[in-house]
Amino acid sequence: MKKQILILLSILSISVFTSCKEPVVEPTKHYLITETTIDGVVYNKVEGVINEDLIMSSDRNWFLSGGVFVDEGATLTIPYGQTIYADVNLTTFLSIKQGGKINADGSSDNPIIFTPLKDNPTYGDWGGIIINGRATINTGFTAEGEGGTGIYGGDEDMDNSGSIRYVRVEYAGKILGTDNELNGFSFNGVGSGTLVEYIQAYKGSDDGIEFFGGTVNVRYAVSTGNQDDCFDWTHGWSGKGQYWYAQQDIGGGDRGVEADNNGDNNSVTPFSNPTISNMTLNGVDDGDGLNEGIRLRAGTKGKIYYSIVTGFPKYGVNVTDVKTLENITNDELFVANSNVTGNGINFNNCLSFNGLTKILNDSWFYSDPTIGSGTSWMIGWTKQ
Repeated sequence: MKKQILILLSILSISVFTSCKEPVVEPTKHYLITETTIDGVVYNKVEGVINEDLIMSSDRNWFLSGGVFVDEGATLTIPYGQTIYADVNLTTFLSIKQGGKINADGSSDNPIIFTPLKDNPTYGDWGGIIINGRATINTGFTAEGEGGTGIYGGDEDMDNSGSIRYVRVEYAGKILGTDNELNGFSFNGVGSGTLVEYIQAYKGSDDGIEFFGGTVNVRYAVSTGNQDDCFDWTHGWSGKGQYWYAQQDIGGGDRGVEADNNGDNNSVTPFSNPTISNMTLNGVDDGDGLNEGIRLRAGTKGKIYYSIVTGFPKYGVNVTDVKTLENITNDELFVANSNVTGNGINFNNCLSFNGLTKILNDSWFYSDPTIGSGTSWMIGWTKQ
């Protein structure tokens, strides 16, 4: 009898303990994934703010619709070989918010491609990829990205927003209004803890690859056929770049590199002050004679080594604005060990760069002093 009573008490105690246990509450999803069929193909359409880890698995077709964000604390993973499509009927873009991450790791044989879901796509069909980090900028502690694509900036220069390798963005750069344009890749206050290499911006309506402040480093970058600048930095970007390649198209393109510190206050800190090596910029004369290879202005600092600038009908390297010229005098801005030739005027306001040699003493750079970047590393994953 005592044994039965003990067993009964044990059962009651388990029941009481179980009944007091807190119920598991699933987090509320802020995004939708719905199946949609377009021209007989089934896609997983993604909308909203991804607020939990998501893998865009290779056994499905994926389709971004509207502004798709990756929230703080969430990671978006994209396997190699995936093609991610963009809705051209809305202002579609992919934005990684501060504290969010993207791990898009393609390979030379199986790159990751972002492209419009459209027959015969063209410039500006969608908005491209935006990464918002917590590294320093010079327009305030934080700023708002163009097109409402997120807040960026802060004081964490080693911030990590994930990794992007062997990724091509096609037909991006959607224009939203005057001075409100998206790019192929927009690196907004992105920190140096983010891994970026082997990227291509192809046939966008605005800049191919643009840096708004931050400290992110980018190795192996291609910008081809974009209708504004191939590469653009502003608002205090102080990262590093190596093996960059640009090719303009007839009928589009402005500058190979457009480099600013801050257009409103050329002397504001932190200065834009990147180090670039092994860069090749190929320009074209599309009839107006205005294309420039490298435009250094608005107080930017920077060091450019072992580069080729050719084929630009106006200037190869052009320096403007008082503060920018002062930076040359202080040896805080130069183009050295480079081949600037075959342009309308090779050096404008910067004749001291002609024949200048400097030692690149930075362990981050691969020790290859070859002028320009070459193209052998582009084979297999880039689109020509």
